[in-house]
Amino acid sequence: MNYFDIEKQLELKRVLEEWHGTPFKHRTAVKGLGCDCVHFAVKVFEEIGLLNFSMLSIPDYPMDWHLHNTREALCEAIEKYLKVEKYDMNVKLINGDIILSHYGKASSHAGIFFDDYVHQAINNIGVRKIHISDKGFKKQMKFFYRVIK
Repeated sequence: MNYFDIEKQLELKRVLEEWHGTPFKHRTAVKGLGCDCVHFAVKVFEEIGLLNFSMLSIPDYPMDWHLHNTREALCEAIEKYLKVEKYDMNVKLINGDIILSHYGKASSHAGIFFDDYVHQAINNIGVRKIHISDKGFKKQMKFFYRVIK
């Protein structure tokens, strides 16, 4: 069963919008001051009660780790810390789904789907939303996860 009932969706929408405009900063998770894509997703899920976050729970990683690694570390972490179901590219996304994008040799970018947009922290841009049909983004999407109860 999907975790995001109507009440949780409203809370998720509010939290996502509060993060908009936060600049991109590698290995940071401070609303309004800086975050990267992984820390953004983790902090959003913490704010709505899905995770207990600690900077120590995400190991240190260089910005280009995905260019030298084939290990799907993001998938492993999601499956370890959240109760999720993994879907292929043919699933119809619902609000709160996690999207991992593949750049380099492994999935290296996380975003949260909400109302046909992917909310994400983008290098040199910051937190913003991009429409799910954006061709540049869509071709990189690799894995979808749905948080379940």
